[in-house]
Amino acid sequence: MSVRCKSALLLGLALVVTAPPAALSHAAIMEAEVTQAIRLHAFYETGEPMSQAQVFIYAPDDPAQVWGQGIADMQGRYEFIPDAIAGRWSVQVRQAGHGVMAHLDIGADAPVMTISSTPDTWAQRALMVALVAWGALGTALFARSRKGKQDASA
Repeated sequence: MSVRCKSALLLGLALVVTAPPAALSHAAIMEAEVTQAIRLHAFYETGEPMSQAQVFIYAPDDPAQVWGQGIADMQGRYEFIPDAIAGRWSVQVRQAGHGVMAHLDIGADAPVMTISSTPDTWAQRALMVALVAWGALGTALFARSRKGKQDASA
């Protein structure tokens, strides 16, 4: 290799090493926007997320019609930005026979004020067990009384 080639190579290498970073790469730009999004996280009482659960959103001005719907992600999370309608928004999350309904009170110039949800609690389960037991007892007593009447008439 000639002295001239070595000098050119060294000069080129020196230019690359000492060049400002902007010359070696392209710029990265990011824009950020602050929103008043509602972030939901639905999970079972065991802590397991309601992965891919159905989400239904109802606006306060027409609570009988679905305002928006979607599917929660694998962690049971879902995000939406409500219209500027003050009042009680309702959100329902359902998956495989399980579900929860939350009510979000949104003010005219404020974000979410309160959240009240109605999950499947132990008290609801106890009430359901008691009602099923009561119904089974009533049915058994009714069947027993009918059997006694049939035996007497025979």
